[in-house]
Amino acid sequence: MARYDGRLAAQEHLLDVARSMVQAAFKAPQTTGRVKLQAEIVTGEDLVPIIELLGVMAKISQFVAWDYQTIKGSYDAGHPPVLVLFGTDATVSEMAWNCGACGFPTCKEFNAFARENRGQGLVGGGPSCNWKILDLSIACDWAAAAAWHHNVDNRVQGSTGSAAAALGYLPGASSIMGISVGPCKELVWYSREIMNRKFSYEDHINTMFRTIPTHFLAFAGSGKPAFKAAGRWWEEVRYIRWDTEPESEERLYEVIMEMADVIDKYGPKVAQKYKAGGGHDA
Repeated sequence: MARYDGRLAAQEHLLDVARSMVQAAFKAPQTTGRVKLQAEIVTGEDLVPIIELLGVMAKISQFVAWDYQTIKGSYDAGHPPVLVLFGTDATVSEMAWNCGACGFPTCKEFNAFARENRGQGLVGGGPSCNWKILDLSIACDWAAAAAWHHNVDNRVQGSTGSAAAALGYLPGASSIMGISVGPCKELVWYSREIMNRKFSYEDHINTMFRTIPTHFLAFAGSGKPAFKAAGRWWEEVRYIRWDTEPESEERLYEVIMEMADVIDKYGPKVAQKYKAGGGHDA
């Protein structure tokens, strides 16, 4: 007979759940039938480079900051999530559907442009075939559903996928998404308990103002709707206008340089693992 610590057993079970998620993703239906899905499971100390890079990215994105604080807080507490990465190369279209969703009239023109003009992007480097991105999304959905069947909290994230891509995970994939699995708490990725201590109410309100300003506009019939930026907004009417922000551009450059330092620090180690056979399709 043996006795097991319940919380430890639950934490260890996250890896089994992650394996079920990968199996579900590979079984997921595709609209194209041409997506070559890549997957990898990242655990324990291998999360450190991704967490460190997220910490730099968080300086210019509060949405990344939410993910960073949640993952780092869980890692520091000794019950980190398991990270499942899914990626594919969406910069080539073999279908000849000529749907135009990518922004080019034909798949041939898309392929010709993509061969010579690959961008880094925010979540993935494009241009991308929208159908292949859809198939990658379907795979992530099936993976998340598999975790739900195990009653394990999870969230599909562009943040962890972007950090992993920058560090060299899943070579050849132009777009990578990450799914944080666990830790074993209620709604850790949705109630965001840790955020109550990291950000003030004013921080959240300002984030809402900046990211979804249309939710705070008065009637738009005038062509110049007032912006409801305060409780008694009509007493000091404000409007939204286009403008440049030199300070933000300067800060962005500084963060990119910091990201480069982290990538230089860990990127060669990630590449070496792939060369040694330690990084592969899950």
